[in-house]
Amino acid sequence: MKNSKENCPLCNTDLRGEPIPEEQQGSYNATQFTRKIGISDIEKDRIVKWKCPDCKGKWDIK
Repeated sequence: MKNSKENCPLCNTDLRGEPIPEEQQGSYNATQFTRKIGISDIEKDRIVKWKCPDCKGKWDIK
């Protein structure tokens, strides 16, 4: 299972959320949910940026 370790590139806070129940981890291919917030573009119909819930900073998706 993929390790969900991830930090905000701006403030370096840990963005790992609550653990995903073991029986559902295969569906998510991860062990923990994420705390980062997806910012969508309605015209592109997809997430175009991420936002940190702590520092409120935003960064582009790579």
